[in-house]
Amino acid sequence: MPYDMQIDRSNPGCIVFLVDLSNSMLDGIAGTQRAKMDTVSTAINRFFQELITSCEKGEEKPRNYFDVGLIGYTTDANGVATVRSLFQTALTGRDLVSISDLYDNPLEIEQRRKKEFVDDGAGGLTEVERQIAFPVWFRSPAPTEMFGTPMCTALGYGKQVLQAWIDAHPNSFPPMVINLTDGESTDGMPVPFAEELKALATADGNVLLFNCHLSGRDAQPVFLPPTESLLPDEYARDLFGMSSPLPDKLRHMAEVKGISAPLGCKAMAFNADAVSLLKLLNVGTQVVAAATLPPHLR
Repeated sequence: MPYDMQIDRSNPGCIVFLVDLSNSMLDGIAGTQRAKMDTVSTAINRFFQELITSCEKGEEKPRNYFDVGLIGYTTDANGVATVRSLFQTALTGRDLVSISDLYDNPLEIEQRRKKEFVDDGAGGLTEVERQIAFPVWFRSPAPTEMFGTPMCTALGYGKQVLQAWIDAHPNSFPPMVINLTDGESTDGMPVPFAEELKALATADGNVLLFNCHLSGRDAQPVFLPPTESLLPDEYARDLFGMSSPLPDKLRHMAEVKGISAPLGCKAMAFNADAVSLLKLLNVGTQVVAAATLPPHLR
C-alpha cells in the first residue's frame, strides 16, 4: 500500500511550507481583527517546536527524522514575483534544513506567559500562570514588503526543491507541502502547477499538497472536507480542487488527533485558527517507532 513507509533517520520525511506574504494576509481572519499573518506565524512556530519535540529521544539533539522548508512568496511593488527561503540566521538562503539545524537556529527565544490548571490540594483545580520559553523561527515581513500572490511561481519553486529531495530519498515517505494562503493567485491559474507538484513521487506515493485557506469571511472553519459544497467561496473551492486526497494512514492519524477525516476527504482547511491549524499541520508527521530497525536507525 502507498503512504506506508515509516519515517526514520534512514528514510526521513520532508515538510515544506509555502507561505503567502501578500498584503491581504494582514487583513483580519474570519471577520475578526486578528491578522491572517499572525495566525500563520503562531501556527508555524508552534508546529516547528512540536516537530522538534517529536524527534527528541533523550539525546543531546533531536534526531533528523525530517527535512523542513519554509518558503515565502509575494511580489515587489511592480508585480515581479519574489519567492525565497524565510529561514534566517545561520539558515539564511537554505530551502531545506534538518531538524537539528532547526533546533540550533531559532531567531530568538521569547518568554511568554501560559495559563494552566493545577491541583489545589483540596480536590479541585486552580488556575496559575507560568513563564515558558517560546522559540521563534518565523516572523512576518514588514508590510512594505508584502504585495501580490504569485502562487503559480511558488508551486513551481516548490517542485524544483522537492525534485532534488526525492532524487536523494527515493524510498522515503512522500514529501508534504503545506500552502498557507488567502486564496487568490495573481500570476495565473495555479491548478496546472499544483498538478505538476503532486505528480512528483517517491516509491511510497505522490507528493501530498495541503492547502490552508485563511479567509476574511465570518464563516465556520472547515477541516478535511470530502466535498467542495462545504466551502463558502470560489477561492476556497479552487484550493479544494488543488488539494491531495488524504491517504488512509493520515486519515486515521487525524481521527486519533480528534479531527474528523471522512472517506474521500481532501488535505485542506478553511479559516483555521492557530490551534486548529496546528492540529491539521501535525497530521502525518508522527514518528512511529519500529522495533525491527537497528538502534542507530530508529
